[in-house]
Amino acid sequence: MSYHDANLPAGSRPDTVATGLRSGAEAVQAALSLAERRFQATFLHAPVGIAHVGMDGSFLMVNPRFAEITGYSAEALMRTGFQAITHPEDLNADIGLLARLTGGELPRYTMEKRYLRADGSFIWVNLTVAMARDEAGTPDFYVAVVEDMSEMRQAHFDAIHDPLTGLLNRRGFTAHAQRMVQHAAHEGQWLSIAYLDLDGFKALNDLFGHSVGDNCLVDIARLMEAMARPHDAIARMGGDEFVLMMPTLAANEATSLVERMRKGLADLGDDYPGISGSFGLLTLMPDAQADLFALVARADAAMLLAKRTGKNQVVVAPSE
Repeated sequence: MSYHDANLPAGSRPDTVATGLRSGAEAVQAALSLAERRFQATFLHAPVGIAHVGMDGSFLMVNPRFAEITGYSAEALMRTGFQAITHPEDLNADIGLLARLTGGELPRYTMEKRYLRADGSFIWVNLTVAMARDEAGTPDFYVAVVEDMSEMRQAHFDAIHDPLTGLLNRRGFTAHAQRMVQHAAHEGQWLSIAYLDLDGFKALNDLFGHSVGDNCLVDIARLMEAMARPHDAIARMGGDEFVLMMPTLAANEATSLVERMRKGLADLGDDYPGISGSFGLLTLMPDAQADLFALVARADAAMLLAKRTGKNQVVVAPSE
C-alpha cells in the first residue's frame, strides 16, 4: 500500500475519490452555468432598463430595454457615460446623490430625471441606483435600473390640462393656485387674480364656425402665455373663460399687465372680427384663512361688471 493510499478513509479507493471530486466540480459548474443563464435571461428580457456603470460614469453593460428607452444603441452608450445623456437640469442632483451613495450615506437612491434621447427629444424616467462592491468591500460599479415614466407623466399632464389650448384646466388650476395662495399667505406677499371672458365669441362661432373659434381660443392662450411671467398660472376654465394668477404683483403692476393683455387681445380683432375681452382683477395680500374659490369668485364678479358696463375693459374688484 502506498503512502497516499494509507491516508485515504477506510474502504476508499483513489478512483472513487476522483470520481466524487469530478462529480462535485461538475455540480458546481452546472449551478454556475444555470445562474449565468438566469442572469442573462433577466438582463436581456427585463421590462426595465438595466445598466452597469463604472465609477467614472461610463457604461460597462446595458440591456436592450435601456438602449430602447434612451434611443441609443448599446455600442453608442458604451462609448459614453450617463453624464452625456442626462438632461443638464437634472445632472447636478444625480451626481450629488451618487456621491452620497459612494460615500456610504445611502444604500441606494431613487429619483425622477430626464434622459436626452438620440433623436434630440428627452424622456422622463424613474431611476434607481445601487452600488456593487468587490470582495474587499471597495466600490466596484453602480447598478442602475430605469423605468420609462413618459406614459404616466403624459396621463398626469392630460388630467390637468385643457386638450385644446394646452393651458391648465379647472382641476389643474385649482391644485396649482391653492399652493400659490398658501405660499402668498405664508410669505406675506401680494397676489393678483384676473378673470377673462371673451366678448363676441358666440357671434364668431356662429358666423365662421367652431374651427375658427377653436383657433381663436388657441391664439388667445398663446397671447396670454407670451405676456405672463414664467411663474404665473394660466388656465382655461371652460368655454371662452380664462383665469390668470399672478403672485407677488401689487395692484398697479397687475393692472398694467392685464391692460396690456386686453389691448393685445383687441388687436386680434383683425383675424377674429368682433373679439375683445372683459377682465375682472382682484389684488390682495391673502391671510391663512383665504379661500381660493371665494377669491376667484370676486374676480369673476368684477369681470361680470366689466361685461355689463361696456365690455372690452378691466374692472378692478374692491379690496374689502
